Amino acid sequence: MFIIATRGPDQPNLAALPFVALKGAIESGEFPGEPPEIFLMQEATYLGDRGLDLDEVKAVGLPPVGQVVEFLLEHGLSLVVCTPCAAARGITEERLADYARMGGAADMAKMAKAHTVTLTF
Repeated sequence: MFIIATRGPDQPNLAALPFVALKGAIESGEFPGEPPEIFLMQEATYLGDRGLDLDEVKAVGLPPVGQVVEFLLEHGLSLVVCTPCAAARGITEERLADYARMGGAADMAKMAKAHTVTLTF
């Protein structure tokens, strides 16, 4: 499953949903052979910043995003941060979490093409 996320840590209830949905997809076993991938755009780019403690991003009734990301990383998560969105927010490649990388619209299109399902949050 491929997910495009647009909500950031200022909206934790919404920011957590892409990660929780992807975790659920993995646990369901419905997407064998498809690596879990998330493309962070707009305010969600802050979620790829190494300076943000993802365990502090908590949605009501859900585990902290940091815990969910750990699970996703164990299952091969690819996390791509929109380059122009990050630049507009002062997030440089050096500030990205170790498991994240920058990418653009072409990367997003390739990721979408490689999956049977694409969701946007």
